[in-house]
Amino acid sequence: MEHNFQFELITPEQVVFSDSVQEIIAPGQRGYFGVQAGHLYFSTTLKKGILATKQKNLTKQYLLDGGIIQVTPKKVVVCAESAILK
Repeated sequence: MEHNFQFELITPEQVVFSDSVQEIIAPGQRGYFGVQAGHLYFSTTLKKGILATKQKNLTKQYLLDGGIIQVTPKKVVVCAESAILK
């Protein structure tokens, strides 16, 4: 059974991605970390690096230039300075 959550990737110019995903991998200040549905609440800053989203058999990667992430059990929002689909 798939467990999905809502994910939004936002820059000052646009909403880059907004959809249901199974997992994201993000570039934290102390290394990469993963988030899945039901994750505990937290917020942290992100460093420049690759953010990956996983939906069924599809993985998308975005080059981030830093930002912040807010995680709740049902939704994750990343506000990035810039995000480019690789």
